[in-house]
Amino acid sequence: MTELVDIKDIDKLKAKYGEVYQIDITVDEDDENEGNTFRYYFRKPTTASFNRYLKTASKSMAKSTEAFTNDNIVEEQRAEFTAKSQKYPGLPMNCGSKLLSALGLGDNINFRKL
Repeated sequence: MTELVDIKDIDKLKAKYGEVYQIDITVDEDDENEGNTFRYYFRKPTTASFNRYLKTASKSMAKSTEAFTNDNIVEEQRAEFTAKSQKYPGLPMNCGSKLLSALGLGDNINFRKL
């Protein structure tokens, strides 16, 4: 079963929010409910939103990431995302991780001593 919440006019979203990211996430609740896919659109996080995330992440990573994703999801999907987050508490963590990687905070880094 696929539950893609799709917004038809992406150009309107871009005009309203600037840079917009689409995140499709598949949730396998159990063997009977495999493959639930949700689609969400997020604006590019602002420096202020990122700083708030960093300030609160050490206290509660889950709450900080939830606030970060709520800051940046497009207004048109905020209520639906919040409702799904109650059912699937890991949803904000997964989406937040992708948003943070768009800001350069990823784990795909090569580092070596020379």
